[in-house]
Amino acid sequence: MELGYTAPPVMVGYEDEAETLLNRLVGGPKELDVVPIVGMPGLGKTTLATKLYSHETVIQHYDVRSWCCISQIYDRKEALLGFWRELGMLNTAKKENDHTELADDLRNFLKGKRYLIVVDDLWSIDAWDDLRTIFSDDNKGSRLVLITRLDEVASYVSTNPHHLRNLTEDESWELLKKIVFEDQEHCPDELEEIGNEIARSCSGLPLAIVLISGLLTRREKDEGYWKKIALNLSTNVFHDVKWLMEVIELSYNDLPHYLRPCFLYFGTFSEDAQITVHKLIQSWICEGFIPYNELKSMDHVATDYLMDLVGRNLVMFAKTSYYLRRPQLVGVHDLLHQFCMVKATEEIHLRRFRGSQTYDYDYPQFATDMPSRLVVDRSNDFMKCEGIHSLRFTYYTCIKLTKLFEDSFEAFKLLTVLDLEKVNVGNSFPYRIVFLICLRYLEISGDFEEIPLDISCLVNLETMIIHSNSIEVCTKLPYTIWDLVNLRHLEVYGWFPDLDEISQLEKLRNCYGFLIYLSRDMPIIANGLSNVIHLKCTIGDLDYDSGDDDENAYDSDDSRFCEPILQSLDRLESLSFKIDTQRAPLRRVIGFPSSLKRLELLLFPFGDPLRSLSTIGELPNLEIFNIYSCFFYTSKWDVKDGEFPKLKVLKIFLMDDIEWNVSANAFPSLQQICLSYCRNLEIPSSFGCLNSLKLLDMHCCCKYSTEGDNRTTEESAMRIKEMQIEEMANFDFKLIISENDERDDYLLSF
Repeated sequence: MELGYTAPPVMVGYEDEAETLLNRLVGGPKELDVVPIVGMPGLGKTTLATKLYSHETVIQHYDVRSWCCISQIYDRKEALLGFWRELGMLNTAKKENDHTELADDLRNFLKGKRYLIVVDDLWSIDAWDDLRTIFSDDNKGSRLVLITRLDEVASYVSTNPHHLRNLTEDESWELLKKIVFEDQEHCPDELEEIGNEIARSCSGLPLAIVLISGLLTRREKDEGYWKKIALNLSTNVFHDVKWLMEVIELSYNDLPHYLRPCFLYFGTFSEDAQITVHKLIQSWICEGFIPYNELKSMDHVATDYLMDLVGRNLVMFAKTSYYLRRPQLVGVHDLLHQFCMVKATEEIHLRRFRGSQTYDYDYPQFATDMPSRLVVDRSNDFMKCEGIHSLRFTYYTCIKLTKLFEDSFEAFKLLTVLDLEKVNVGNSFPYRIVFLICLRYLEISGDFEEIPLDISCLVNLETMIIHSNSIEVCTKLPYTIWDLVNLRHLEVYGWFPDLDEISQLEKLRNCYGFLIYLSRDMPIIANGLSNVIHLKCTIGDLDYDSGDDDENAYDSDDSRFCEPILQSLDRLESLSFKIDTQRAPLRRVIGFPSSLKRLELLLFPFGDPLRSLSTIGELPNLEIFNIYSCFFYTSKWDVKDGEFPKLKVLKIFLMDDIEWNVSANAFPSLQQICLSYCRNLEIPSSFGCLNSLKLLDMHCCCKYSTEGDNRTTEESAMRIKEMQIEEMANFDFKLIISENDERDDYLLSF
């Protein structure tokens, strides 16, 4: 699979191919049409399809869009879960359903809709025959896009497959120049000829050009080095998969030794995995790949490593929405994944177990006392082997963990990384885990009402991630959680017990998912979380439990409520929180530390917008501000000169009938405005004169207007577009207006 980028990838050529395919997607017959894109690995089939999938015309044309990656070994349930995941509708119930129920639900969901379905990396005719039965033809102009490297598959599914051509020599050289010189630096004359030779040697394969560009970018623009690269490329005239593997080997050998295990670690995930950045980084740290650095945190060092791999074009950011935000998902091309799996068996002792076999590829069996990393694919039972260093399951499975650990404890007692995200554990925390005292990384899924007190036995634990299968289950954390002195990353939807004294977790930097009661948990905020950099939580207020239910009894001068909360977290850079609406309205003053760079608010009561929002607008480092379903008790929001000085992204969900006034000197750095379900909202005209603005994205702001034909929001957006292009000459400005209910890229990250 070729993952798309968060930012649009450098793409040269294929304009004619894109136009042809676009016409097939938005034009043509009303009948369901199958559009295969076929070509050898590395041609950029998925990159081109990603561009079309995210094209403004395509977004507005279809009611539903979904994308699924099919691995070489077809698994019907995994494929169907992939469709639901892309739709933003994957939940615990669907994970527990069998493939027949998943298929029936998807068929019913698509019925009567105009849909675009992309099936990426289709390997077999049998897989197509199985999937094809799900997609009915309702004469709505729906399309199925199939991406495959096999001519026989493409010809079987359609009489008109689209064969993607190779880049021309001129296009190849243009692509190489754009990546190496980033359009800012002219290619020196002495490199022009040898650069053309390198581009020609890539035989029009974008993947090869991208990988070689990664090599050239990391070095000084030296003619001797370029000639060496050209010589290496010209030694094999057969530009096939084997040759591409040699190009990958060339890129791998150029990596510094500290980056090699980090790159090969992608082989421990499934072929089409889109891996969350924080999971990858925490895994690298707990695997021992990231050295201690006195000047930088390990998270920052790991992030630098990741960005280095991205800069070398070995790792790609997975496709996300248009919004400028920190990338959340990463992955590698399937050929690079194949390389990682093979190389990792030798370099980082990767063993892969599928069914009743282990796969060590061409390398000999390891000695039983050699620490190894075990990956389990589609298996409920696997061989016992000594000295397992880490264990990961790559597909959803059901395993009786109690019996597993009882029968194989000797094999697991040295585990440092245990990834059970895709294992159905149930509602009881597997107690034997607390005896795995070497654990540094624990990820597990289940509906746990509480975590055992003996979790404190895991004294080496640095990362604990607990996925709840039900939003109704909130896990009680034991007071012994404060004994995990090495904990750096804690992610769980849970709550803390009531304690008089709270120990400080000095190493804790990331804290996600907590339910915090302000009246009771202030010591936790002030002491336990004082070093946190990233915080995501739900806030409740227990002051009303004192028996005073009269709102009018609240005295705004009461000292209990005047001390701002969160203000003391002076290391905090990212904050996401929502208000518990099941309780009375929040009465405390919320203080935001000046260190904040990203702020997300859900159901926040702006009782006094001038005060609350001005306080946020004065934050000197804020770059991303997301507002979701917040309450405005007055109908006016004035943004004054100098407010939001560094803000780049403003994202608003559900803000109706608000008079929004923005000074000409506010938001001086704003690049993107994203509005969803903001009906009858007039967008301030001052944005039309904002030099930095690149995107205005409106989603469902007109379709459900409360005043019938009122088009206030759309009309104001069109005026801003006109001003940006005609008055500001900002020809790169982009306006997107969509009324598609199924889009999920506006949803909150909670």
